[in-house]
Amino acid sequence: MTFLRTYFVITMTLISSMILSAQLHNEVPGEYIIRVQHESSIIRLRSAITDSRSSGNGQILTYHQVMKAPFLLWLVKYNGPAQQEEGYIKFLKDNPEVVSVQKNRYLTNRIIPNDPEYSKQWQYRNDGSSGGVAGADMDIERAWDISTGGNSLYGDTIVIGVIDDGINGMHPDILENIWVNHQEIPANGIDDDGNGYIDDYKGWNIVSKNDNVWTGASHGTPVAGIIGASGNNGKGVSGINWRVKLMPVNYGVATEASALSSYEYVFVQRKLYNTSRGKKGAYIVATNASWGVDNLQAEDAPLWCALFDSLGSIGILNCGATTNSSTDVDTNGDMPTTCTSEYLISVTNLTRADLKINSAGYGRKSVDLGAYGHQVYTVTRNDYGTFGGTSGATPHVTGVIGLIYATQCTVFQNLAKSDPAKAALVAKDMILHGVLLNESLRGISTTNGKLNAYRALKNTVSLCENCSPPAGIIIQPSELSFAVSWVNDQGTAKVNLRFREAGVNNWTEISNIKNGQVIDGLKTCTEYEVQTGSNCGLLPHLFSYSKYIKTTACCSIPVIKPIESSLNSIALNWSGDDATFKVSYKGPADKWIDTLLQDKTFLLNKVPECTAYTFVIKAFCKKYNNESPPTTEYIASTSCGSCSNNPYCPISRKDASQEWIESFTINKITNKSGTSKEGYRDFSGINNITLDAGKTYDFFIKPGYSGSSFSTARLKTTVFFSITTTFAPTELISMY
Repeated sequence: MTFLRTYFVITMTLISSMILSAQLHNEVPGEYIIRVQHESSIIRLRSAITDSRSSGNGQILTYHQVMKAPFLLWLVKYNGPAQQEEGYIKFLKDNPEVVSVQKNRYLTNRIIPNDPEYSKQWQYRNDGSSGGVAGADMDIERAWDISTGGNSLYGDTIVIGVIDDGINGMHPDILENIWVNHQEIPANGIDDDGNGYIDDYKGWNIVSKNDNVWTGASHGTPVAGIIGASGNNGKGVSGINWRVKLMPVNYGVATEASALSSYEYVFVQRKLYNTSRGKKGAYIVATNASWGVDNLQAEDAPLWCALFDSLGSIGILNCGATTNSSTDVDTNGDMPTTCTSEYLISVTNLTRADLKINSAGYGRKSVDLGAYGHQVYTVTRNDYGTFGGTSGATPHVTGVIGLIYATQCTVFQNLAKSDPAKAALVAKDMILHGVLLNESLRGISTTNGKLNAYRALKNTVSLCENCSPPAGIIIQPSELSFAVSWVNDQGTAKVNLRFREAGVNNWTEISNIKNGQVIDGLKTCTEYEVQTGSNCGLLPHLFSYSKYIKTTACCSIPVIKPIESSLNSIALNWSGDDATFKVSYKGPADKWIDTLLQDKTFLLNKVPECTAYTFVIKAFCKKYNNESPPTTEYIASTSCGSCSNNPYCPISRKDASQEWIESFTINKITNKSGTSKEGYRDFSGINNITLDAGKTYDFFIKPGYSGSSFSTARLKTTVFFSITTTFAPTELISMY
């Protein structure tokens, strides 16, 4: 009985897959179009079929001519038992009278929504009439022939988390697609679904700790509208997804802490959905962040990358907008878009002329692709209008993720159920593989290309065919090699690979690699650029987007412990690998002096009191045959005498990574401090500041904030203020 049940399940699965495969291509059951050599070919073909395969139970194949010129085409319909169909079709294909055999398919009317202002949404169909370039669009109408969004193949309601300043859920073009928590009874003061949030019926407001998420929303509403304004509803405009659920998470105050807390709500809801098998929580497949922090490097904000990894582990893919300034974020930083998590897609901004707008960030390693975001037409807070910046570009990518999860490919849908983390990586690759090359993005993004919705969905559908590109690619480095693997079985596809050391022009190419193959012969602690290619799927060229990996066995940067000093000496201690260390130091006007040490300690003696020195340490590891990057510059001073020995002068270790004193100016002397993991900069002994006893002086403090540009519109903001003060008699500095 067990065997029979297993056989039945396998058989039904195969039949279901065959039926679904036919549905994916709108195939007419049992009908084939054949091209023959001559007018008389069909007579000989009929005779051969009758002689060799007829069962005497009527006509197994019927014929109808559909074209005489330029080809001789016949429509052949199979009328026999399903299990014999493959044999008859093989007979047709093998017959010398037949040039070709292909399935007959239904035609599909191109799906265009009936929303009255759809014609203004040039990002969907650009004919050049709006001042742009004809064809500078995301090819959405062809994508809608595959999916218009909504539910997964297995009935999961697809949800996208919009982390922003709220969404106007009463907007007539969003109301139908706004998410609500049906497991929660509103305003009863009880956590009905046990998710840790009380009365989170409409979503969650991080500051007010309730579901007040529909107020404000001047920025979040157009972002949400791009992702999922109701399509084909006879109102206004259309979103990327005609039917999707938009989950509002209002960060309340534009700070990193609020943003991180917002992601927690998303994480909890998706994890609850997974563990309850869909009875609670929400099937969140993507989040959108149309905001960020300018000039912040990922290594200085490690929480972000860890957060995206955690979200990805439960099946959530994340999209982030890069800065709205002409900045190389690889060099100057930007968060979240410089985060190296595999579960993040970073987006820059294109115009209707198919050009990256000058005031948009870029990065060969960090920014993945461009999307249309400059003056795109969508919903506004209470009406309709244009919306722009990378804030407008990013939700177009997020919206396409929603479409991918609504495709009818069983291979992808089964993976989304069995391994949500791998499905998220596959969805990412379907988008990045499917870009169209764009000259304005060449060399300044990982793909060199722009979002194309149709190609992304077509790649997803190819997973259910016998030839698909590698998807869910992971590259795992070791000391002298890396292994490359991918999630899907690519069928008959051939996968090629090329790699090069970062900064080198020439590629090393390897043809027909296998899943899990190890590439040897590399250098330790070296960064490599890696690309894969395939003869299947829609790729931008022979090879797809770039991944950057670094081999292991790197000599680590020494970690300097708190510096100790006395009236005439400065002592340094540090931790790190067993290595030779180079300590470089200089006084206020000296040249750098280098000292090589085997120990992890350094003492500088006979230093004048109240004199500052700058120190940098680098390690040389013989074991790995490489050297570490240098430490940041550390400034330390010998004691300045009685004043600096008083209880109010010692400097305790603080963390100034979030806010700090950028500079302090008094009597035309400015000390620029800036951010510091130690929490302070010690400027004692650096400048001789002359202040006259009995006089008053103005001093000016300029603050710095890691979140100064943390605004929804991605506009850089610098805050200045000054303090003018007079010393009290007891605070006057005596001059000796």
